[in-house]
Amino acid sequence: MQRSRLDATDWDVLVCGAGCAGTAAAYGAAMAGARTLLLERLGFAGGTPVAGMIHTLDAVNSCADHTQQVVGGFTSRVMEELEACGGMGTRDNPDEVISFHPEHMKVALDRVLSRAGVNLLYRAHVSDALVHEQRVTGVEAALLDGRAHFHARCVVDATGDAEVAHHAGLDWQQSEELQALTYHFRLGNVAPGETWQSLEAAMQAVMQGSGMRYGGPWVIRLTEHEVSVNATRVIGNPLDPEERSRLEMNAREDMLTIAARLQAGVPALRESYILAGATDLHVRESRKVVGVYTLTEEDIFSGREFPDTIGLGAWPIDIHPTDGFVGVHPHKDSPPHPYPIPYRCLVPKAHDGLLVAGRPISTTHRAHGSTRVPGTSLATGQAAGVAAALAARYRVSPRHIAVRELQRELLQQGAILSLDQVAR
Repeated sequence: MQRSRLDATDWDVLVCGAGCAGTAAAYGAAMAGARTLLLERLGFAGGTPVAGMIHTLDAVNSCADHTQQVVGGFTSRVMEELEACGGMGTRDNPDEVISFHPEHMKVALDRVLSRAGVNLLYRAHVSDALVHEQRVTGVEAALLDGRAHFHARCVVDATGDAEVAHHAGLDWQQSEELQALTYHFRLGNVAPGETWQSLEAAMQAVMQGSGMRYGGPWVIRLTEHEVSVNATRVIGNPLDPEERSRLEMNAREDMLTIAARLQAGVPALRESYILAGATDLHVRESRKVVGVYTLTEEDIFSGREFPDTIGLGAWPIDIHPTDGFVGVHPHKDSPPHPYPIPYRCLVPKAHDGLLVAGRPISTTHRAHGSTRVPGTSLATGQAAGVAAALAARYRVSPRHIAVRELQRELLQQGAILSLDQVAR
C-alpha cells in the first residue's frame, strides 16, 4: 500500500525527541505558523517523566513558593487536557510538584500536539545529522521500514543526550562526575491511610542499614492505592552503550531487592506488588552543548537579569551524588527564587541551523542541577520551537533572529518570562 512519506517534505522546523522539551518545541513552532515534524524514538511522547516514570512536572511551580506557576503556554494546555481526561495525580504529594498518570499523559500530549498541527512520527530514532558547511540541514533517522533523511530550515535537538549536536560535530561537555541514574517503578495495592509523608518516612527508615546504594526513597502517590518509587541508584556513563546496558540490568535487579525490603518492612506495602518498571533509566546528566552563553549557579542565585530571557527556572540545585551517599541528599533547603534563562543558552557556539532545548542546554554542572528538570525543559523547549519557526520564516540563522519578536510570540502563546506575569 502506497503512503505519503513525511521524509519527502521540506519542513520549516524539525524537532528531534518528544520529551518535555521536544513536545513544547513542536507546539511552539506549529503555533508560530511553521510546518513542523516531531520525531521520537519510542512509540509515545512524554520523555523521561513518562518513559522514566518520574510522574511529575518539577519546576512548573516555584519551589520557593508553590503557589506561583512559573511555566505556562504549552504546559498549561497539557495540564488542562490531563484534567479533562482524569490524568492528574492526587493532591497527596509534595506541594511544589505536579503529578500525573503516565498513560493519560501519553494521550494528552497526542491530543494537544495534533490540535496544534504538529506532524508526529514515532519509532524514528535519530542516527545521524545532515550538515552542509557547518549548518545543520536535517537528520537521518532509523524507521521501522529503513533509514530516511528529513530536511528542515531549522532543527531543534530535544533528544536529552544532545544526539543531533553530537552527530553534527558540535562542541559539548560532560562532567567528570555524572549524577546517579535511577530506575523508577510503580507499586500497586498499597493500603490506604498513609499520607505521602508518613509512607515516605517509613520507607526511608526501612532502607537504612540495607548495605546497598539507594536514594530516598521518595514516593509520588498516583492514586490512593498506587505509588511511584524513586529509590534505585546506579552509577556510570549513560552514553557508553555497553555500560548503559549493564546499568539497566543492575537497576532492575535493585528494583526487586528494594521492593522486597519495602514490602517486608512497611505495613502499608505488605500486600503491594510491582505494577511496572520504567521503560528508560532516569538519566539526569550526560552531554551539555557549549552555547553562546553558559548559565552558572551564580546567575541562578544572584537574580541576574538577561535581555534575551525566554523562560524561568525554579528548581533547587539538585545533584544526586555518586560518592556512596545514601538516603535523602540535601537539595530543597535553599531553593532559588524563579530566575531567568537567556536564549543564548539554547544557541550552539558553533554551527547554524540548530537549537538545543531541555537537559543539554549550555550550563555549568552546578546550574544543570536546577535546569535539567521537566518544567524548565518545557520552558526552554517552547522557546526553542518558536525561535526555530522565526528562523525558518525569515530564512536566517537562529542566532540572528530578533529576540524581541521571539519574546512577543512566546507571550502570545501564554509563556511566562518574568515574575510580573505570575498570579498568586
